[in-house]
Amino acid sequence: MKYFICICLSVFTSNLMQAQQYPWPVGTAPALTANFGELRANHYHMGIDARTLQRENLPIYSVDDGYIARVKIEPWGFGRAIYINHDNGVTSLYAHLNDFYPELEQWITEQQYLAESWELDIQIPSTMFRVKRKQLIANSGNTGGSMGPHLHFELRDTKTEVVLNPLLHGMSVQDKIAPDIIRLAVYNRNASTYDQTPRYIPLKRTAQGYVADNFTVAFDKVSFGITSYDRYTGSTNQNGIYSAQLLHNGKEQTRFEMDSISYDHTRYLNAHIDYRTKLAGGPYIQHLSRLPGHFKSVYKGGDGVIDLSDGEWHSIQIKVADPVGNVSNLTFKIKSTASGKVAAGKNMFQPGQVNIFENEDVRFYLKENDIYDSFDFKYTKVNGANGVVYQLHTGLVPVQNYFTINIRNTTILDTGKVIMHYYYGSRKRYAKAVYKDGWYSAAFRELGNYMLIYDTTPPVISAVSKTTSRIAFTITDNTEILKNFRATINGKWVRFSYDKGKNFVYKIDKNVKQGENELLITVEDMAGNQSSKSFSFIH
Repeated sequence: MKYFICICLSVFTSNLMQAQQYPWPVGTAPALTANFGELRANHYHMGIDARTLQRENLPIYSVDDGYIARVKIEPWGFGRAIYINHDNGVTSLYAHLNDFYPELEQWITEQQYLAESWELDIQIPSTMFRVKRKQLIANSGNTGGSMGPHLHFELRDTKTEVVLNPLLHGMSVQDKIAPDIIRLAVYNRNASTYDQTPRYIPLKRTAQGYVADNFTVAFDKVSFGITSYDRYTGSTNQNGIYSAQLLHNGKEQTRFEMDSISYDHTRYLNAHIDYRTKLAGGPYIQHLSRLPGHFKSVYKGGDGVIDLSDGEWHSIQIKVADPVGNVSNLTFKIKSTASGKVAAGKNMFQPGQVNIFENEDVRFYLKENDIYDSFDFKYTKVNGANGVVYQLHTGLVPVQNYFTINIRNTTILDTGKVIMHYYYGSRKRYAKAVYKDGWYSAAFRELGNYMLIYDTTPPVISAVSKTTSRIAFTITDNTEILKNFRATINGKWVRFSYDKGKNFVYKIDKNVKQGENELLITVEDMAGNQSSKSFSFIH
């Protein structure tokens, strides 16, 4: 079984594994909470999440000799992150950190004050911060988009920035457990995957692997999807699988592998999963077929669609593997009893072509590579309680790239205060609308409900709290996005962090003098509404 895994990896992967083994980057026993290629909202998980015992401020070490090439600080995403370039052509990334090691922390603080910006993304010369293998570089944390203390760790090809699966490139954890196959889904590929609910086939686990009873379908083109998880020795976490292979009558039809993924392609996860089922509240199902508009990304081989038009029984085998070669097998037979042709809709949007919609109120178009499968586009205009809502199909159909929405409105006089608002279910987005000739435009990459908001509501700055070591407050806005923020003490810019967006915290430093001080806060939202607050305090 391990031979199957080896032949699927690139020569580069094989050579790197032989050449380099890395120490664990956290000062704990190796353990994962998430692995490479796991399924997340709109993206693959692009690294591994190393356990930090549900604590912060554990030591984080460089996995090899090199130099700190980049530091990034942001309210979401990676939070506080370090990038290290190594001599073997690999870059390691360490994210969701708290303080960096003292020399680096001091220099980064100086750069923030020079730029008068807490957010920072800075390239660093190779001679400034050399590091050794197993050298302390930071303390673990919970910053940025992290939902709990851990270290997000990545390995990247330095030249291409393609992200590599660390468990294939020198990192390891103990794993003797084959993946679990939870669910088998069947799709009629005469129809769009967005216009159907998959049929679920019950599975049985035996000593020889997973089996399903032989079954028939009433259509002649079929594809499959699976829900499957991997587990590691000593852990109950349901992690992502490394690969799945589909064999038809003993011959490989297609496979996908989580060996390396570019950030340019990570959104293609939305084509790799049954997006409609997941967004409607169902489980993650990974397609064992490539949708018509899906760039190959993690897929290799054919498209995974099987022709059953001969009316004979077809033998299907699905092999699911983890990075170290543990494999689970699922076998069954399938036969078609009818053609199952489906009539096309009236306003079909198709992948691989430009799709245009326009009327007197709304207009937009999707480029050739924006959608993954065909669907019958629906439009509705609704007079809602807070204004007119333009329903552009449904959020259950994904879009790959940003596209411009144009909404007509000639009644709003102050055009600079208009925000375009998107929502579908619990999801909501806002963007500043640009006015021209009676039309407001903004870019989004989701279908669903759109409306215009005339925004004259300024941001709200909460009461300021102060202790002997810090000053803190929160800022809220009806559109949730701030355009500008600035805080000064005694007229001088000071560094307020705003991790996760709303909580602004200043650790009192030399910029606060003994005696009376004056804090001035100014903030502006995307519609240009401004608020300010002053706060006098004695230190």
